[in-house]
Amino acid sequence: MPVPILKTTIIGKRPLWCIAINKQVCGLILLTFLALSCFSQTIGNWTFNNTLTGTGGTYNTVSNADFSGAIPTKVFHGSVEYYGENGWPSGAINTSSYLEFSISPNAGYQLDLSSVIVRIRRSTTGASGSGPTSWSLRSSIDGYAADLSINSLTSSASNYTVTLGSGFLNVYTTVTFRLYGYNVNISGGGGLNRLVLDNISIQGASQVLPLTLTGIQALRGNDKNIAVKWQVNNVHEGSVFNVERSVNGTDFTTINRFTERASKAAGSYSYEDNQSPGDAQVVFYRIKVNEPTGWTYFSWLVKVNNKAIKQGLIHYASIEGQSLLTSLQVPEKGSYSVSVLSMNGAVLQKRTLDLETGVHTVALPLNAVSHGTYVVRLTGNSLLSSKQFVW
Repeated sequence: MPVPILKTTIIGKRPLWCIAINKQVCGLILLTFLALSCFSQTIGNWTFNNTLTGTGGTYNTVSNADFSGAIPTKVFHGSVEYYGENGWPSGAINTSSYLEFSISPNAGYQLDLSSVIVRIRRSTTGASGSGPTSWSLRSSIDGYAADLSINSLTSSASNYTVTLGSGFLNVYTTVTFRLYGYNVNISGGGGLNRLVLDNISIQGASQVLPLTLTGIQALRGNDKNIAVKWQVNNVHEGSVFNVERSVNGTDFTTINRFTERASKAAGSYSYEDNQSPGDAQVVFYRIKVNEPTGWTYFSWLVKVNNKAIKQGLIHYASIEGQSLLTSLQVPEKGSYSVSVLSMNGAVLQKRTLDLETGVHTVALPLNAVSHGTYVVRLTGNSLLSSKQFVW
């Protein structure tokens, strides 16, 4: 995925963001990351004041908070608390007995969750209190497998803060939490097996989902006509798309500009360049996007030979983040396959694409592939081209 930058500088024919970052800059980035928690605010809250409905943030919603079906009795207490009675196990956690609540980002937004704060207690009934003496919080992030926190319970309501890890950053879908009570102890004198909720809040921040350029193609029609096409996810109203052209891959000129008038989860765009310089051996194109937020994004470069395409080949194969970025030239419209192979010929990944005549930039994820030397291969319509790369 292209990295958002504020300004482009070319040094030694390379964009500045390709150059190694020194220790001071890395330290600044780390400090900035650590400071993110300072901007956390309440984006989900449940008071249990005669209601199970929670309050979400500006850019997210929350579910009702309630006990599972394994807890038979559920009662508001004094209009300010809510308890579940019976069904809590005397021993280890019973994964069917819990209180559940969820948080979801609005369309076009992501969540960075930093902590969950619960104010809970066990019952004050009996000689010395009754109900679960231990509690655990788990989440849907890992299928409720690991404890985010384990703590003890008393008959006095207390606040417990559960700090969430990096797995709760950049959340694009619903996250559900389950609070389990267990290790029940019932004291004499009429003790009751109750887990009592006073308040739950989720701390974090909501952000607009970053724009993602997912593809760019340059398709030659004739000597003077080249169709530039590109695809984008998370397009925001007011985003300005600039089609840029270059004859050397370094110095670009804007040849078209337009503004998106509506927010979209995904968008496909195209521009016909009818003034492609006929005296240049190759022509380069890229898309520059200026977002209303102030971010500027650049697509990958796509190169077009200034002659009719007569052969298929792989222009380049490079690594960007966790993906292989490869530029494919195909001489005719048809179905093609792009594969990643080990050095002994084993196919590790394969993607089939319907491509038009022209040059296409394609990204293939490599996060499931161990580091080493590999080959990317393009096949289809009697075409075979390959290029070695190091991951």
